[in-house]
Amino acid sequence: MHDKRRLLLQAAARVATLAVLAPHLPAQARSAANGAYPFTLGVASGAPLPDSVILWTRLLPDPLNAASMPPIAQQVRWEVAHDEGFTRIAAKGAAVAAPALAHSVNVDVRGLEPDRWYCYRFMLGDAVSPVGRTRTAPAPGSMPAALKLAVASCQHWEFGHYAAHRHIAQAAPDLVAFLGDYIYEWGPYSLQHPATVLRRNESFTLAEYRARYAQYKSDPDLQAAHHAAPWLLTWDDHEVANDYSPTRDELLSPDFVQRRAAAYQAYFEHQPLRAQRIYQRYDWGQLARFHVLDTRQYRSIHACQPTGRGGSARSTAAPAPHWPTRAAACWAASRNNGWGKD
Repeated sequence: MHDKRRLLLQAAARVATLAVLAPHLPAQARSAANGAYPFTLGVASGAPLPDSVILWTRLLPDPLNAASMPPIAQQVRWEVAHDEGFTRIAAKGAAVAAPALAHSVNVDVRGLEPDRWYCYRFMLGDAVSPVGRTRTAPAPGSMPAALKLAVASCQHWEFGHYAAHRHIAQAAPDLVAFLGDYIYEWGPYSLQHPATVLRRNESFTLAEYRARYAQYKSDPDLQAAHHAAPWLLTWDDHEVANDYSPTRDELLSPDFVQRRAAAYQAYFEHQPLRAQRIYQRYDWGQLARFHVLDTRQYRSIHACQPTGRGGSARSTAAPAPHWPTRAAACWAASRNNGWGKD
């Protein structure tokens, strides 16, 4: 865990340094991505506060080819406006998209008005991103009349299209809460949802997890749901590996901690998150409070594991009288709580 945090802090320090140097970057570093459209993964916003919201994008002309983005820092401009035509600008600035963070951009826009809708966009050279809609939370102490909330999770690319996200975008919610499994760690790297499940190409490295997020974020319906409203997000297991605990995966891989660090970095690179941690608390005036939990990184190792493997186990046979107390307890827990693999 300390290695992962050190890597994230080092990367954040590099980006902070580049932000200071952004106005002084050479013209080549500020140019568009070799003339190709760089915003193929769309834009996103999240973590709304009464005066602030996080904006996100990643520069990548070809979602399935990381090399389509030159390995140099790029200066990206951003704007937040009161109208879709961007005639009344509420905030604007520039950020650095660094190769160390896969040319992702994460902007904390401050000084906004509470309980207001805004439009936002990014620009690189002559390229302009899709326009996203976002909003701030109501003021502390206020009582909003309503909150239109959409909830989503477990969007496995291999098991169908994202019609639910299309409906979320059409419903125009105030907020989207995503409860985990934004990606699944395996499947062909394709921009088309397959007709049948193909269990291959499991992700293990930072490059592979980045490619997985690029694949998922290329989906137009998922992009539309991100463009419609700000999101609150947490993760579950498949952002790393099925049924993992803090230091073990199902395979009991000796290098699992390195794999987990790569997966965590890719997650933070691809989401509109407020800080380098998952657990947060957000208020919607006095109407609602959201406790965003990290139920993976701090959990205990599974009490009942399969022989020779990590993860959880399921038992349906009643324990014999001579079973050890722990085994009997595991059986009882599995019966009462439905323990098993998702």
